[in-house]
Amino acid sequence: MDISHVLLSPKGRIGSRDFLRGMILLTGASLIIQVLVVGVSVGASLLQYPMLWGYFCVLGKRLHDAGQTAWFNLLFLLGFVIVYSILNTVLLPLLSPGIMPLMTQIQEIGLKDGFGSMLEAQQEHVIQIARGTALPRLASFLISTAGLALIGARLPSDPNANKHGPATGPSDAS
Repeated sequence: MDISHVLLSPKGRIGSRDFLRGMILLTGASLIIQVLVVGVSVGASLLQYPMLWGYFCVLGKRLHDAGQTAWFNLLFLLGFVIVYSILNTVLLPLLSPGIMPLMTQIQEIGLKDGFGSMLEAQQEHVIQIARGTALPRLASFLISTAGLALIGARLPSDPNANKHGPATGPSDAS
C-alpha cells in the first residue's frame, strides 16, 4: 500500500483492503488529535481539518473502484454528520452526565441574553466543555467512522478497468 497515493491523491482506485487500511490510519490520527485537544490545547482541533482531505481521498478512490463518482462523498459526509450528531446527542447525557448542568446553564444564557452572550459563556468554559464532552464525542466518532468504513468496504469493486484506472485485482477485491 502506497500511503501517499491512498491518503493524499483523489485519483485512481483502491480495493476494500487498502480502503480499510487508510480508514484505520486516518481514524488513529484523528483520535490522537482528539486527545491533544483535551489534554494539551483546544487549538489542536485545527489539525482535524486537513484530515478531511485524507478521508475524501480514501472514500473517493473506493467510490471510483465501484465505478461511481467521488462526488458521492458528499452523501457519505451528510450521513456521517447526521449519525454522529444523533449519537452525540444520545451519548452525551449517558457518558458525561456531569457536564449537563453547565450545558443547560449556557443554553439558558442564550435564551435569556441572546446568541452572543451564549458564545461568551461557552468561551469562558471552553476547556471544561472540551474535557466534559470528550468521551461521548470520541464514542460517536468511532461508531460513525466504523459505519462509514463498513459501507465503503462493502461497495462492490468493478472487476474491469474503468475511467478511473485498472481493476484493483482479485487479492484486493471485496
